Amino acid sequence: MSKSFDKATVIQFRTRDRLAGEEELPVGLPPSEGVSVMPPAPSASAIDLTDKPKIRFAIGPGRSGKTMLLRWSAELSFARGAAPIIVAADPQNRSLKNYVEVHEPPTNDASATAKWLENLLAHTMREKASALVDLGGGDTALHKLVSAIPTLAQDLDAAGVAPVAIYTLGPRIDDLASLKSFEDMGFRPAATAIVLNQGLADPTVEREDAFARVLRHSAYRSVVERGAVTVWMPALQPPELVQEIEAKRLGFTQARDGASPAGRSVAPLGPFDRARVRRWLDDMAREMTPIATWLT
Repeated sequence: MSKSFDKATVIQFRTRDRLAGEEELPVGLPPSEGVSVMPPAPSASAIDLTDKPKIRFAIGPGRSGKTMLLRWSAELSFARGAAPIIVAADPQNRSLKNYVEVHEPPTNDASATAKWLENLLAHTMREKASALVDLGGGDTALHKLVSAIPTLAQDLDAAGVAPVAIYTLGPRIDDLASLKSFEDMGFRPAATAIVLNQGLADPTVEREDAFARVLRHSAYRSVVERGAVTVWMPALQPPELVQEIEAKRLGFTQARDGASPAGRSVAPLGPFDRARVRRWLDDMAREMTPIATWLT
């Protein structure tokens, strides 16, 4: 007689358990010449950035959720009366400008974009202004800027503008490459968040299992040990709903409320899809609570 396949048996097959002892694969880029590694920043767990000027750098591979997260953050900021500078600096995809007014480099050349970004940051330091910066995967422009100015995070802090590094990750260990590279270069803001995007994972398994290889990797563990905060970005399902919201160029609150963008007439989502968006917004507010003052 075969054994019954109960819950206890299923637990034995959890990815996080069967990975014990598996060889760790390298991620990231070789360090740039002449770049010294800065000492660890203080723990981020107690940082409160309420009403403080801050530069949010959204970093991660393409289609990892950077733009979606910044759209949500921008809507929340606007609802609270804040007006951060919103920057679309991805050299390949600047879709953020489909939803909000953005500032963007006039070119996708990495060196020119790095200089443009430097000027923008100098402006925020002078004016004590906040910004949301949507960067490309493995971002070359920020990489060049940090290579030239290894103390970038410390310089922003000294000017009274808090740098915030937000790394969006899917379940692939290669998604850790940007995080590893910037950490090795010494770009280690005290306010560093790792956003694990559940929308990129298999919805039939527990999230800790879907991200098991990421969560056990030394590149992830080392940044958490120095004080980075991990949050989960809930999935907005089904994928067709996300595609419809994007096709209509709707904000999330507009999608929830059945409203149209100013000056346009858009057919509202159906009642069940509006309910799905409402639940997702509630889930986002809950999951992002640990870094709420960093995002708005």
